Amino acid sequence: MPFPIETIIAMVLVALVAYTILGISGFGSALVTIPLLAHCLPLTTILPILVLVDFTATTTNGLKFRRDIDIADIKTVVPTMCIGIAIGVALLSKAPGNALLPVLGATIVLYGLYRLREPVPKTFITPGWGYITGFAGGLMGGLFGIGGPIYATYMSRRTNDYGKMRATMAAIFTVSTAFRIAAFLFAGFLLDTQVWWGFAIVLPFMFIGLNIGHRLHGKLERKHLSIFLSVLLIASGISLVARAFA
Repeated sequence: MPFPIETIIAMVLVALVAYTILGISGFGSALVTIPLLAHCLPLTTILPILVLVDFTATTTNGLKFRRDIDIADIKTVVPTMCIGIAIGVALLSKAPGNALLPVLGATIVLYGLYRLREPVPKTFITPGWGYITGFAGGLMGGLFGIGGPIYATYMSRRTNDYGKMRATMAAIFTVSTAFRIAAFLFAGFLLDTQVWWGFAIVLPFMFIGLNIGHRLHGKLERKHLSIFLSVLLIASGISLVARAFA
Protein backbone atom coordinates (compact mmCIF):
# COMPACT_ATOMS: atom_id res chain seq x y z
CA MET A 1 0.00 0.00 0.00
CA PRO A 2 1.27 3.52 -0.77
CA PHE A 3 0.35 4.74 2.75
CA PRO A 4 -0.27 3.12 6.15
CA ILE A 5 -3.94 2.28 6.69
CA GLU A 6 -4.27 4.87 9.48
CA THR A 7 -2.99 7.57 7.10
CA ILE A 8 -5.54 6.57 4.45
CA ILE A 9 -8.37 6.72 7.01
CA ALA A 10 -7.19 10.18 8.11
CA MET A 11 -7.05 11.38 4.49
CA VAL A 12 -10.62 10.20 3.85
CA LEU A 13 -12.13 11.72 7.02
CA VAL A 14 -10.27 15.02 6.69
CA ALA A 15 -11.27 15.29 3.02
CA LEU A 16 -14.96 14.79 3.84
CA VAL A 17 -14.94 17.54 6.48
CA ALA A 18 -12.77 19.95 4.47
CA TYR A 19 -14.69 19.77 1.20
CA THR A 20 -18.04 19.93 2.97
CA ILE A 21 -16.82 23.27 4.36
CA LEU A 22 -15.70 24.31 0.86
CA GLY A 23 -19.12 23.45 -0.54
CA ILE A 24 -20.84 25.56 2.11
CA SER A 25 -18.58 28.60 2.24
CA GLY A 26 -16.54 28.62 -0.98
CA PHE A 27 -13.20 28.38 0.83
CA GLY A 28 -11.53 26.79 3.83
CA SER A 29 -10.63 23.31 2.57
CA ALA A 30 -6.86 23.85 2.72
CA LEU A 31 -7.12 25.36 6.20
CA VAL A 32 -8.52 22.05 7.41
CA THR A 33 -6.65 19.50 5.29
CA ILE A 34 -3.10 20.85 5.49
CA PRO A 35 -2.65 21.27 9.28
CA LEU A 36 -4.40 17.98 10.06
CA LEU A 37 -2.64 15.87 7.42
CA ALA A 38 0.71 17.46 8.31
CA HIS A 39 0.70 15.16 11.34
CA CYS A 40 1.12 12.12 9.09
CA LEU A 41 2.60 13.36 5.81
CA PRO A 42 5.34 15.88 4.84
CA LEU A 43 4.26 19.22 3.33
CA THR A 44 6.05 18.38 0.07
CA THR A 45 3.63 15.44 -0.33
CA ILE A 46 0.47 17.05 1.09
CA LEU A 47 0.57 20.25 -0.98
CA PRO A 48 0.90 18.57 -4.41
CA ILE A 49 -1.90 16.11 -3.56
CA LEU A 50 -4.21 18.87 -2.44
CA VAL A 51 -3.44 21.23 -5.31
CA LEU A 52 -4.60 18.52 -7.73
CA VAL A 53 -7.76 17.85 -5.73
CA ASP A 54 -8.42 21.55 -5.09
CA PHE A 55 -8.14 22.34 -8.80
CA THR A 56 -10.95 19.87 -9.48
CA ALA A 57 -13.02 21.16 -6.54
CA THR A 58 -12.62 24.89 -7.22
CA THR A 59 -13.24 24.44 -10.94
CA THR A 60 -16.47 22.63 -10.08
CA ASN A 61 -17.46 25.42 -7.68
CA GLY A 62 -16.43 28.14 -10.14
CA LEU A 63 -18.50 26.69 -12.97
CA LYS A 64 -21.51 26.25 -10.68
CA PHE A 65 -21.49 29.90 -9.56
CA ARG A 66 -19.82 31.55 -12.58
CA ARG A 67 -22.62 34.08 -13.13
CA ASP A 68 -21.81 35.79 -9.82
CA ILE A 69 -18.05 36.22 -10.43
CA ASP A 70 -16.69 39.79 -10.12
CA ILE A 71 -14.33 40.06 -13.12
CA ALA A 72 -12.80 43.35 -11.90
CA ASP A 73 -11.42 41.71 -8.76
CA ILE A 74 -10.08 38.78 -10.80
CA LYS A 75 -8.09 41.19 -12.98
CA THR A 76 -6.40 42.87 -10.01
CA VAL A 77 -5.68 39.81 -7.87
CA VAL A 78 -4.44 37.24 -10.41
CA PRO A 79 -1.31 38.88 -11.95
CA THR A 80 0.52 39.49 -8.65
CA MET A 81 -0.83 36.21 -7.26
CA CYS A 82 1.11 34.27 -9.93
CA ILE A 83 4.33 36.07 -8.95
CA GLY A 84 3.74 35.25 -5.27
CA ILE A 85 3.10 31.58 -6.05
CA ALA A 86 6.35 31.25 -8.01
CA ILE A 87 8.34 32.70 -5.09
CA GLY A 88 6.48 30.58 -2.51
CA VAL A 89 7.04 27.29 -4.34
CA ALA A 90 10.73 28.14 -4.79
CA LEU A 91 11.05 28.71 -1.03
CA LEU A 92 9.17 25.46 -0.28
CA SER A 93 11.57 23.47 -2.45
CA LYS A 94 14.53 24.82 -0.43
CA ALA A 95 13.02 24.36 3.05
CA PRO A 96 14.53 21.46 5.07
CA GLY A 97 12.09 18.72 6.18
CA ASN A 98 9.24 19.99 8.37
CA ALA A 99 10.99 23.23 9.33
CA LEU A 100 7.97 25.23 8.12
CA LEU A 101 5.45 23.47 10.41
CA PRO A 102 5.69 25.87 13.39
CA VAL A 103 5.33 28.89 11.08
CA LEU A 104 2.33 27.26 9.40
CA GLY A 105 0.78 26.42 12.78
CA ALA A 106 1.26 29.92 14.17
CA THR A 107 -0.21 31.46 10.99
CA ILE A 108 -3.31 29.27 11.23
CA VAL A 109 -3.80 30.07 14.93
CA LEU A 110 -3.57 33.81 14.25
CA TYR A 111 -6.08 33.56 11.43
CA GLY A 112 -8.46 31.52 13.59
CA LEU A 113 -8.28 34.19 16.31
CA TYR A 114 -8.85 36.91 13.72
CA ARG A 115 -11.97 35.14 12.42
CA LEU A 116 -13.43 34.99 15.93
CA ARG A 117 -13.05 38.76 16.30
CA GLU A 118 -13.69 39.74 12.67
CA PRO A 119 -16.09 42.71 12.63
CA VAL A 120 -18.84 43.25 10.07
CA PRO A 121 -17.30 45.69 7.54
CA LYS A 122 -18.94 49.11 7.48
CA THR A 123 -16.77 50.51 4.69
CA PHE A 124 -15.28 48.81 1.66
CA ILE A 125 -11.77 49.03 0.21
CA THR A 126 -10.77 49.97 -3.34
CA PRO A 127 -9.83 47.40 -6.02
CA GLY A 128 -6.19 48.56 -5.81
CA TRP A 129 -5.77 46.46 -2.68
CA GLY A 130 -6.19 43.44 -4.96
CA TYR A 131 -2.59 43.73 -6.14
CA ILE A 132 -1.22 43.43 -2.58
CA THR A 133 -3.75 40.69 -1.81
CA GLY A 134 -2.74 38.72 -4.89
CA PHE A 135 0.96 38.74 -4.05
CA ALA A 136 0.48 37.93 -0.35
CA GLY A 137 -2.07 35.20 -1.07
CA GLY A 138 0.08 33.72 -3.82
CA LEU A 139 3.16 33.66 -1.57
CA MET A 140 1.26 31.92 1.24
CA GLY A 141 -0.41 29.57 -1.25
CA GLY A 142 2.88 28.53 -2.84
CA LEU A 143 4.67 28.12 0.48
CA PHE A 144 1.92 26.71 2.72
CA GLY A 145 -1.07 26.09 0.44
CA ILE A 146 -3.23 28.50 2.48
CA GLY A 147 -3.72 31.66 0.42
CA GLY A 148 -7.49 31.41 0.94
CA PRO A 149 -7.70 33.43 4.18
CA ILE A 150 -6.04 36.41 2.52
CA TYR A 151 -8.39 36.30 -0.48
CA ALA A 152 -11.41 35.81 1.80
CA THR A 153 -10.44 38.80 3.97
CA TYR A 154 -10.04 40.95 0.84
CA MET A 155 -13.38 39.87 -0.62
CA SER A 156 -15.19 40.47 2.68
CA ARG A 157 -13.95 44.06 2.47
CA ARG A 158 -15.03 44.42 -1.15
CA THR A 159 -18.66 43.27 -0.95
CA ASN A 160 -21.35 42.13 1.45
CA ASP A 161 -22.90 39.97 -1.29
CA TYR A 162 -22.05 36.48 -0.02
CA GLY A 163 -22.91 34.83 -3.34
CA LYS A 164 -20.57 37.12 -5.27
CA MET A 165 -17.82 36.64 -2.69
CA ARG A 166 -18.09 32.83 -2.86
CA ALA A 167 -18.14 32.77 -6.68
CA THR A 168 -15.21 35.19 -7.07
CA MET A 169 -13.07 33.30 -4.56
CA ALA A 170 -13.80 30.04 -6.40
CA ALA A 171 -12.57 31.64 -9.64
CA ILE A 172 -9.43 33.00 -7.93
CA PHE A 173 -8.72 29.58 -6.42
CA THR A 174 -9.13 27.90 -9.82
CA VAL A 175 -6.46 30.14 -11.38
CA SER A 176 -4.29 29.81 -8.26
CA THR A 177 -4.39 26.01 -8.22
CA ALA A 178 -3.75 25.79 -11.97
CA PHE A 179 -0.64 27.95 -11.64
CA ARG A 180 0.50 26.05 -8.56
CA ILE A 181 0.19 22.75 -10.47
CA ALA A 182 2.54 24.16 -13.11
CA ALA A 183 4.94 25.41 -10.42
CA PHE A 184 4.91 22.08 -8.55
CA LEU A 185 5.54 20.20 -11.80
CA PHE A 186 8.50 22.47 -12.57
CA ALA A 187 9.85 21.95 -9.02
CA GLY A 188 9.54 18.16 -9.40
CA PHE A 189 6.97 17.58 -6.63
CA LEU A 190 4.44 16.00 -9.01
CA LEU A 191 6.92 13.31 -10.08
CA ASP A 192 6.42 11.47 -6.76
CA THR A 193 4.12 8.45 -7.22
CA GLN A 194 2.77 8.91 -3.66
CA VAL A 195 1.26 12.21 -4.77
CA TRP A 196 -0.82 10.50 -7.45
CA TRP A 197 -1.87 7.70 -5.09
CA GLY A 198 -2.97 10.35 -2.60
CA PHE A 199 -4.88 12.20 -5.30
CA ALA A 200 -6.73 9.00 -6.27
CA ILE A 201 -7.64 8.30 -2.62
CA VAL A 202 -8.88 11.80 -1.77
CA LEU A 203 -10.69 12.70 -5.03
CA PRO A 204 -13.91 10.63 -4.56
CA PHE A 205 -14.40 11.98 -1.04
CA MET A 206 -13.87 15.53 -2.29
CA PHE A 207 -16.93 15.10 -4.54
CA ILE A 208 -18.97 13.61 -1.67
CA GLY A 209 -17.98 16.48 0.64
CA LEU A 210 -18.80 19.13 -1.99
CA ASN A 211 -22.23 17.57 -2.56
CA ILE A 212 -22.96 17.58 1.17
CA GLY A 213 -21.78 21.19 1.44
CA HIS A 214 -23.94 22.37 -1.45
CA ARG A 215 -26.96 20.74 0.17
CA LEU A 216 -26.22 22.36 3.53
CA HIS A 217 -25.53 25.83 2.07
CA GLY A 218 -28.39 28.11 3.08
CA LYS A 219 -29.51 25.77 5.85
CA LEU A 220 -26.73 26.73 8.26
CA GLU A 221 -26.14 30.14 9.77
CA ARG A 222 -22.94 31.70 8.48
CA LYS A 223 -22.04 32.90 11.97
CA HIS A 224 -22.17 29.40 13.48
CA LEU A 225 -20.10 27.93 10.64
CA SER A 226 -17.52 30.70 11.07
CA ILE A 227 -17.19 30.02 14.80
CA PHE A 228 -16.82 26.27 14.22
CA LEU A 229 -14.14 26.79 11.56
CA SER A 230 -12.28 29.32 13.73
CA VAL A 231 -12.12 26.96 16.72
CA LEU A 232 -11.02 24.09 14.46
CA LEU A 233 -8.24 26.26 12.99
CA ILE A 234 -6.96 27.38 16.40
CA ALA A 235 -6.88 23.79 17.68
CA SER A 236 -5.16 22.38 14.59
CA GLY A 237 -2.64 25.25 14.51
CA ILE A 238 -1.73 24.77 18.15
CA SER A 239 -1.29 21.03 17.57
CA LEU A 240 1.15 21.73 14.73
CA VAL A 241 3.24 24.11 16.82
CA ALA A 242 3.29 21.61 19.71
CA ARG A 243 4.31 18.79 17.36
CA ALA A 244 7.16 20.85 15.92
CA PHE A 245 8.65 21.43 19.37
CA ALA A 246 7.85 18.02 20.88
